[in-house]
Amino acid sequence: MHRLLRWSPLLVLPVIALGFFQTPAKDPVVIPSTFRWKNNYWLESGEQQAITRNGIQRVYHKLLDIDWNPANGAHPVSVVRIPYQWRSYNDHDGYWSDKVELVPCIYITNNTFLRIGDKEVDQLARNLLRKLRLELPDKVHGVLLDCDWTAKTKDRFFRLTRIMNDSLDVPLSATIRLHQYANPKGTGVPPADRGMLMPYNVGQITAPGDGNSIFDLSVAEPYFTSTKPYPLPLDIGLPAFAWGVQFRNGAFVGVLQDQQVQDALSLGLLSGEANGTLQVTQENNEHMPELHLGDVVRVERMTPEVIAQVAQLARTAVNSDTLAVAYFELGTGTFQKMTKAEVNAGFQLFGPLRKGSYSFDDEGDGIAHPVRTDTAAAVPANSALWEPVDTAVPVIEPHHIKRP
Repeated sequence: MHRLLRWSPLLVLPVIALGFFQTPAKDPVVIPSTFRWKNNYWLESGEQQAITRNGIQRVYHKLLDIDWNPANGAHPVSVVRIPYQWRSYNDHDGYWSDKVELVPCIYITNNTFLRIGDKEVDQLARNLLRKLRLELPDKVHGVLLDCDWTAKTKDRFFRLTRIMNDSLDVPLSATIRLHQYANPKGTGVPPADRGMLMPYNVGQITAPGDGNSIFDLSVAEPYFTSTKPYPLPLDIGLPAFAWGVQFRNGAFVGVLQDQQVQDALSLGLLSGEANGTLQVTQENNEHMPELHLGDVVRVERMTPEVIAQVAQLARTAVNSDTLAVAYFELGTGTFQKMTKAEVNAGFQLFGPLRKGSYSFDDEGDGIAHPVRTDTAAAVPANSALWEPVDTAVPVIEPHHIKRP
């Protein structure tokens, strides 16, 4: 069904003026959601249990990572197929298709848009639309584009967003970082249906010391000084993860995932405060060659108390009567160790939870059920990822993203 908003701007403007983007007088309805950003196809038992235990109604699943290199141009470096819980087999939906909404996500590096021109943007849009029709089940509830665009790349990212939005029959969202949220006039507003505000990762991650680059209230607060609502209706991402920031001789080396930090602790390679600053006191080149004697690892961890600070601040950005609030990330130990009460507390800081048909029966108990053996794992980065589904796809093609 064609969306009226596409063709009737004169009818839409009065609706906007009357308050579509105004902060609602009453609490908005919250869609309890989570991101699923791992690169493995299998939905692990801990992830299933976290979804069912916390009554998650929507999952933002990373489907594609797009980067650029001289040999291939803009291309996928990973493809993570939709887990079988949502896939269709022999005209039968997955057993979560009517229980948990699915929004596939496409991450595109800013470097990609620094390297490509308008023609390559158009080709990338064609390739993405083909890949969506190939990979997606019949039931999805939107598509999300994730890119930290800049002043140099916004025109090309917005061009891609416009093409994608004109070609899909489901809502298109774009992630909004805090610097983009705070200055929409300077950074521009993507031509999407909604924005996903990511109110974290604004600290100086490369600076040594005992700070927390994931979230620091004093650093984030200045981004929320505007009294004008953002020009797109916003959903909200909440950080529920941890990582280790590695330094060598006082210089930033990189980021260790939380599991890497836990592995290093279990191997006895790190000494110090488990939730503070650690030092590499032993090496193990076989299992963790990235750690050298004397390296310092600053552990940055989100707690329910800090997540509540994020939510309280992000609450001031709410500008619609219904929004998704999504924890990042489903596969982390941080999120999976949170109690149902702690998870719901983050949701309920924004408003009451949505009621509806999304509930779990006995089969949806978080236990891993048998998986068909004909499903493939995550597609390796060196395979023919841009294999076309058809041979002639125009840049703007008003159709649904269902597979032919």
